[in-house]
Amino acid sequence: MYCHNCGNRIADDAKFCDACGTQTDTEQQNILARQEKNRLENPPAYLDVKTALIITLALFIVLPGACLFSDAPLAIGFVTALLMSALFLMMGIRNQIKHKKQEKQKK
Repeated sequence: MYCHNCGNRIADDAKFCDACGTQTDTEQQNILARQEKNRLENPPAYLDVKTALIITLALFIVLPGACLFSDAPLAIGFVTALLMSALFLMMGIRNQIKHKKQEKQKK
């Protein structure tokens, strides 16, 4: 077989070109296949709505509670919890929709 980079003749079972050091097409395909297999076996974690709701509950307990033990007004704790909760819920909904679309595409 020949190197796709420099055109030098290389052995059929070579992983790299002797002349330029470029990986052979078959080795690149093997690497891509291993990466895809790893990706399928270990899907990335995502924030779903259920987890976002649990975080929201924790925010509404912790942030106003922290205001009780400091000089900050209680309203600041609730407003901060509200804004952060809205962000987490939007991320959770978006990720759950995206994850369901990916699952449908796999089938």
